[in-house]
Amino acid sequence: MRLFLMAVLCGSVLAGCKKDDSKAGALNVTIGYSGFTRGCVTVTATDVDDAQNTNTLNVAIPGKTPGSVAVAVFREKDWGRVLNVTTQLREFDCDGTAVGDPQEMKARVPEEGKLDVAFTVSATDGDNDGYYSVGSKGSDCDDGNVNVNPGAAIDGRTDFYPDVDGDTFGALNATATRACTAPIGFVEDHSDCDDTTQDIRPGITESRCDGKDDNCNGATDEVFSVGAACSGPLACGGAIQCNIVTKLAECAVTQQPEQWFTDVDGDGAPGVDAGFSCGVPPNTADAGTVNQDCDESSIFVKKSLPDVCDRLNNDCADEVDDGCAPLTWTTDAGVEGTTNLTAIALYGSGQASWIVGLNKVVHLNGTTASVFNHSSCDGNWQAAWASNDGRVFMVGNNGMLATRIPSEADPKCFVRTTSDKEPLNGVFGIENPTGGATVYAVASNGKIYRWAAPYNEENNLFEMAPVGANLRAIGGAKKADTLLAVGSGNEDGGARAFRFNPTGVNWSEESLGDTDAGFLRGVHVLNSQYAYAAGDNGHVFERTDGGDWHPLDRVTTADGGTATDVLDILAFSKNGIYAVTTGNTIEFFDGNSWDTVYSGEVKLKSLDGPTPTRFGAAGDGSNIVNFTAPPLP
Repeated sequence: MRLFLMAVLCGSVLAGCKKDDSKAGALNVTIGYSGFTRGCVTVTATDVDDAQNTNTLNVAIPGKTPGSVAVAVFREKDWGRVLNVTTQLREFDCDGTAVGDPQEMKARVPEEGKLDVAFTVSATDGDNDGYYSVGSKGSDCDDGNVNVNPGAAIDGRTDFYPDVDGDTFGALNATATRACTAPIGFVEDHSDCDDTTQDIRPGITESRCDGKDDNCNGATDEVFSVGAACSGPLACGGAIQCNIVTKLAECAVTQQPEQWFTDVDGDGAPGVDAGFSCGVPPNTADAGTVNQDCDESSIFVKKSLPDVCDRLNNDCADEVDDGCAPLTWTTDAGVEGTTNLTAIALYGSGQASWIVGLNKVVHLNGTTASVFNHSSCDGNWQAAWASNDGRVFMVGNNGMLATRIPSEADPKCFVRTTSDKEPLNGVFGIENPTGGATVYAVASNGKIYRWAAPYNEENNLFEMAPVGANLRAIGGAKKADTLLAVGSGNEDGGARAFRFNPTGVNWSEESLGDTDAGFLRGVHVLNSQYAYAAGDNGHVFERTDGGDWHPLDRVTTADGGTATDVLDILAFSKNGIYAVTTGNTIEFFDGNSWDTVYSGEVKLKSLDGPTPTRFGAAGDGSNIVNFTAPPLP
């Protein structure tokens, strides 16, 4: 048999509410009500000893107030006799909203007869619309107006939505609950596009790159430009993406970097490793992704050049001078007299040159010699330099500077003299494509002069800031910032080197790392990356980019014995350096060691030439030693 509840809607009288066993006991549950005429009471009976034994009955309220309803409660024979009876008032009908808290009472079902159990419920429904006033815990926010209630088409109430994550915004697609005031956990705004997390809600700043619409404006990560082109490490291109871990926008690289090489020596063939990059490395000249040069110190060496007989690995192959016969020299003795020569200056392709000495100025062009013996050309000339158009510049004792060109009909030399007439020992010029070359001269007292075209104007011979050294030579490349002056310190006699600061008139001393080397007597600047200086006791120094000087192997006599003084130096590559010595030799450095390539009877003092296939040396007795590369067999 089942426990059943039967509602009796005949006032407070229990009638017709019994089982087949007329002597079975029952509970007579009476519910008194007042203040409303429409509603429902849910009655639930539960076995105290076994909560699974339970049953519920909804009892509608009759249309009068006050009043009462009664429910007869019978038990199943396998249930316990003590039952827990609860009542819950609902407004409007039995599907309506629960009003107030449920009431409960325990009662023992008698074996026969009945036991009365009484409950009382009350609520206010002033306008008799079936909805109770909010003051009696109902849902009618205007209990004096029958047209205002939760069931009305227009009820003057507000829709509220559940706010699950507690961020004051309800879920976008949530079901509304209409009420006069917001129930706990409900809000009026329902524009939250993700009501499971407080980090996503309308009105916040899109501060996380997470693939979500954090501010519920219909756009995803709009402030991070996701998908836009970007440049990552090594200048590699990519697109902006979100990092799912850090929630930050970052550049997701799609390009693969390549190894780049730069052209340092200016021969148009890159050969210095510039590292990996997806684009041309900054501050590089003629960069490329193919290594085209095995010697970035020399314009006479790169992979696209043919090999010639000049002691250099011109084509970057395994052999130097592959197929060349032994290289030889030609000697011209007593050229236009026997005066000792102090300098030789080749220009152009090296087929023409100037030689100078004591009261001697001669221009040589092949087998043709032009002697300039006008008294204005007399001087104890110590050094000479020739520009590409053939103009020669000479400096010497008594502060004398002179110039002329070979084709000029006037036999005179144009001469300028410094104010204190100190000995000038070295000269070098920088070509000017729009006018005459600018030349620089160095003196024994550390003074340095700049002479610019037009050379006959008084102010164009300018005395620059002096240095504390006895200067003997000056050299450079194509720009003034490559100029180097060398000599010896006035106090300790140690080797000294100075670099020109092109932003002003000052010269900065650079450390050679060995101040005991004595006089430096020659300097040759190969390019902006490499320069060489040499002097007493066979000392030779190499300068690399940044002003780092370091010594090379010292030049010694032919038998590898005592060191010999170097009077001049000429470089075509870091693996191709020539030096003239007081041992009457020309020495060659191949990057590893020095070797004697010429030995004669007279002292050579000056060495010059434009290319490794054409250069020469000049010395005592008007002797000239020439090297011209022979053709390949």
